[in-house]
Amino acid sequence: MAEEKEKDQAAAEPPKKSKAMMFIILGLVVLLLGGGGFFAYTKITTKPAGNKPTPPKHEPVVGKIYSLSPFTVNLADPKGRRYLKLKIQVEVKDDKALELLQKADPILRDQVIMLLTSLSFEEVMTPEGKIRIREELIDRFNRALKPNKVKNIYFTEFIVQ
Repeated sequence: MAEEKEKDQAAAEPPKKSKAMMFIILGLVVLLLGGGGFFAYTKITTKPAGNKPTPPKHEPVVGKIYSLSPFTVNLADPKGRRYLKLKIQVEVKDDKALELLQKADPILRDQVIMLLTSLSFEEVMTPEGKIRIREELIDRFNRALKPNKVKNIYFTEFIVQ
């Protein structure tokens, strides 16, 4: 009977060891799969196929800048006491657009004067008003230069009195 107890204890112990060993192996497998998955994920998402260099993100590229002569105009004020002094610089895409812009200078100046003299003091003084002026001038300049050549307009001086 004592021999049977020893056999039962000997038989019972190896499964305990094998269960513990199975959990250790299972844990290692999970860690290896997780690490391998992470490694594969980082390599796939950070490098494009074919080992081509990644193109740079949208870096701001400044085009060609053309300065219009300063403008001094009366605002649409009933008493005519308000005026606006404005300097504008126009950004275009390339040299060809810059040449076209220089040739169209009188047309563009007319567009600016016509727009500014139709505005009131209240419209000009708000930030929204300045943004509206910028957008309207870009639209007018692009219609005059056909096709769209003007990238942006910068106000380098904006004085209202």
